[in-house]
Formats: sequence, C-alpha cells, structure tokens
Amino acid sequence: MPYVVCVEEVENRWVAHVPDLPGCFAAHDERDAAIAAAPKAVEAYVTWCAAAGIRISGVSPPMVVSEVVRAWQYEPEYEVNAFFASDRPPVAADELPEYQRLLEISRRDLLQAVEGLDAQSLQRTIPGERLSLGGIVDHVARTELWYLDRLGLAFPRGELTPEPLEAIHQVRQRLLAMLTALSGQTGVVALAGEVWSARKVLRRTLWHERDQTQHIFQLRDRKR
Repeated sequence: MPYVVCVEEVENRWVAHVPDLPGCFAAHDERDAAIAAAPKAVEAYVTWCAAAGIRISGVSPPMVVSEVVRAWQYEPEYEVNAFFASDRPPVAADELPEYQRLLEISRRDLLQAVEGLDAQSLQRTIPGERLSLGGIVDHVARTELWYLDRLGLAFPRGELTPEPLEAIHQVRQRLLAMLTALSGQTGVVALAGEVWSARKVLRRTLWHERDQTQHIFQLRDRKR
C-alpha cells in the first residue's frame, strides 16, 4: 500500500518522516530534496530492520506527502516542531515489543559509532562542530530525557550522570521502564506552544538517536 510521508522543518533542515516506520526519515537542507530522498530512506530502513530480524511488510510505492510543517519560534531559544496527525493515535500495547526492538537496535548503532574511543577522544574538540563526540552522546541522553519530561515521565535532570555513555544508558532504562505508561497515554499535552503525545515522543526519540548516530559516523569518517 502507499506510504505516507510527513515533513517538518527542524533547526534549518527539513526532515521527511515515514510514520508507519518509526525512526525512518530522510533529511536535507532543502524541503523537496528531503522528500525526494524518502524512498531510498525506506529501502535502507527495511534492510536495517531485516538485519535485526524485524520484518516490514505492506509498505510500497507510491509515496504520499501528507503534511508539511514549518518550525516557528515560541521564544527566542525555543523552536516549536511539528505535531502530525499521525502523532495523535495512542500507542497500542501490542506495538510496544516492536518499539522496544527498534530502540535496542538504534542504541546498538550509537554504541558502535563510538566504539573504541577513549574518554580523551570522546571529549576532543572537532573543528567546525559545536559538540565533541562525547558531547553528541550526552546531547542524545539529555534530549531523550527532555522528551520524557514533556509527558511527565522523566526523572529530575539533576540526577543525570555527567558521563555520556552512562547517561544514555540511564535515560534509556527510564524510557523502557515507562513504555507501558506511554501506551496508556490517550491524550495530548501542550507545553510552550508545542503539542506532545506518546507517539510523538517515540517518533522523535528514534529519529534523534538515529540522526545523531549518522552524524557521529560522518565525523569519524571525515577524520580518517
């Protein structure tokens, strides 16, 4: 059946999400280029899932662009991102095993991206980059915790360990412990002009981790 693509502007980039495939996306500086890259992203995602024993079926061309949402500034330092129609339905309990497996393989990829790096290498400044590799890992942890906080499911930020590799484990354990609570969320929450749901939290968690993992691999390749 045709698959739906929802497109959002995120920090001066465009991201084309495929809602039926959590964590499947294509990104580009230009909106039309992000949309055009979605079919290859779907192919890569299906291959990625198959390698982990997840079978994807019922997704085939043509692609239908359902929504295109621009970001907007709620406050000088706060960019509001999209809440798609596909983010609204509650997460069913029978979806949780697949989400858990996707979170597992996404985390596996992130750990592979920093494999073999010592503490000094993780914290080394990278020319032209705002964050070190360790800073990116820490950013993944803090962002995931912030997503959980949108629904009142996070632990206090002050309890987060300062060690990046420990932090991502600490936050992921919290998310996994809260999966059942996420599946019980039937409404939406509006905070600082932005709308959140359990499905949006999971979509953005998977997208953000996979996006940052790709960035780490690109930076490591650039240094070789």
